Amino acid sequence: MTHARDIFEHVVAIDPAGDLEATLKLVPGRWAVYLMADAADRPVQLLCVRNLKQSLRRRLGEGEQQGPSRKIDYATVVRRVHWRRVDSAFEADWAYLEASRRLFPQTYRGLLGFEPAWFIHVDPDAAFPRYVKTTELARDRGMLVGPIADKHAAARLIELLEDAFDLCRYHNVLTAAPNGRACAYKQMHKCPAPCDGSIAMEQYRRMVQWSIEAVTNPAAIVGEHRRRMAQAAADMRFEAAGRIKAYVDQLAKLGTGGFRHARPLDDFRYISIQRGPTTATAKVFVITPGAIELALGLRLPLRPTTWTDVASGVFASANRTPALDAQGIERIGLVAHHLLARKASGGSFVPLSEFDERSLEQAIRQLARQEPDEPGDEQSEGVQREMRAM
Repeated sequence: MTHARDIFEHVVAIDPAGDLEATLKLVPGRWAVYLMADAADRPVQLLCVRNLKQSLRRRLGEGEQQGPSRKIDYATVVRRVHWRRVDSAFEADWAYLEASRRLFPQTYRGLLGFEPAWFIHVDPDAAFPRYVKTTELARDRGMLVGPIADKHAAARLIELLEDAFDLCRYHNVLTAAPNGRACAYKQMHKCPAPCDGSIAMEQYRRMVQWSIEAVTNPAAIVGEHRRRMAQAAADMRFEAAGRIKAYVDQLAKLGTGGFRHARPLDDFRYISIQRGPTTATAKVFVITPGAIELALGLRLPLRPTTWTDVASGVFASANRTPALDAQGIERIGLVAHHLLARKASGGSFVPLSEFDERSLEQAIRQLARQEPDEPGDEQSEGVQREMRAM
């Protein structure tokens, strides 16, 4: 059985006959994830708000509107308030996800505010390999690449790879290889037709492997073909240079837009620098496939020894590979939501492979330029998320 005290750092008792304003002096007027509970400590409502003090005043105060629906008089049932301070949108979403899953296991999924992360999957060693878009990440074989903005972007990425590497578009025809009947793409010289045996399946599997290398490291293949293009132009083979340029333009779409964070699932490892409780502090989160960990806090400005402290605190955790379960897949969805958001939610996400002393300093400078996440004003609780017991 889950107890609220195992989730939240603070608790305050609510006396229905007592002075609410005196009780409110014990809670901060700052961003928090909090739970209102009854006398038996059973969950009543879970919220993420920008001003905990004002939120409780509105919901528990005499004569106040009792929440948006007026159907519940919270003052008659709430006897404890458990809360956890948070300092950024990312930390708030993470804390809310972990709390809601444990407190409302049957109903929380529809109220999280983010969708599962989309990836593309391919097994180049399969009998008949093909790319598919998916949110099911607990797979034993093959390669998962993502996150991708949504299912439509995942479909576009698959089409881009099929066009750039002349892969089979009709899997039902491919499965008849080598006795299949080639489609029109063979006549258009856009498919080498493994289906009818024009090339061996082993050669086709190598083509699929090349496409995987391109989507996971587009800069390398684009750079290679740009060098070929430059050489062709230098040799005055302008027609060939033009063809290579068209191909480079096609490949250059990889690593951009909705695909800009696409990488192998095992490389879904980030160091996230988020705001701390004051403008002179920051928090360092370690993200691995299926896990989020608050690793340490930083005082600003950075000291000469800060990088050593950070490196020793995060790299061991960031290189761990936890088992990927349903909860881990949800955490990947949360991180993907922040990575791919149209409007930046604050903080920085640095891939582990690129994290060094310089990138840490850049992340801190970027944090300083961002508008601070202010608490709700005196008239607003600033509700971000809420979930009620049925």
